Amino acid sequence: MKKINLLLLFLLLNGIFAYAQTAVNFVGNDCAGNPHNLYSELDAGKIIVVSFVMPCATCIAPSNSAHTVAKSYATSHPGRVLFYVADDNGDTNCSTLNPWVSTYISTPPNAIFTNTAFKQTDYPGSATAMPKVVVIAGASHQVVFQQDDAVNTTNLQNAINTALATTGVQQPKIEGMNLSVFPNPAKDNISVSYSLAGTTDVMIDVYNIIGAKVLSVSKNNQPGGNHSELINFNNKLSSGIYFVKVNTEGSSSTLKFVVDK
Repeated sequence: MKKINLLLLFLLLNGIFAYAQTAVNFVGNDCAGNPHNLYSELDAGKIIVVSFVMPCATCIAPSNSAHTVAKSYATSHPGRVLFYVADDNGDTNCSTLNPWVSTYISTPPNAIFTNTAFKQTDYPGSATAMPKVVVIAGASHQVVFQQDDAVNTTNLQNAINTALATTGVQQPKIEGMNLSVFPNPAKDNISVSYSLAGTTDVMIDVYNIIGAKVLSVSKNNQPGGNHSELINFNNKLSSGIYFVKVNTEGSSSTLKFVVDK
């Protein structure tokens, strides 16, 4: 509950939204026939970015901008930030919406919806906006960002960053790699420990909270067993949240750590 309250306070103080609206739950299939339960996805720590479209020509650029921001988290927060395209009122057939999305959205979204139970009139702002971009996050299922007819990518990114930092991060972990980081919080360096099943090349990358790679160390032909690598920041990292990702030829694992100077 404390994390949720911090999220709402931050967003209110920074003018990202002037309301605290709970999203309407949606239970149903997307255009590919995959089942969805919006509240269950949010409870699992997902950040949902939705662009409601008619579809129309004016929907294209803002939807692509929102999608670009959402997919920028794919490396630092794999599977956490999802981008959906939904018909504005759920009255356009999937057979019409699917080809529009494939033609005008730069890369495929995580899901496409046309269902009257998932519509833009359930969200703040204009009922006729083209498009309406919203972000939903947290166990309280709050709308943490909304913009009509356009999208301010800085505000969108700030809303996602705050949601990620305050709703908890469930880190993926590959069984057997035993990835750990010490100290955490860190100041000038971290020791990254991991175990390998056999000889492999290893790449250790550090990403900031928006998914940009800020440090990288490579190790060739490391033998199987336990390893520990010291990563010096060399004054490149300011205080904040970061992610270390260890990649081998057959697997990868990611952990969050904090720099506190």
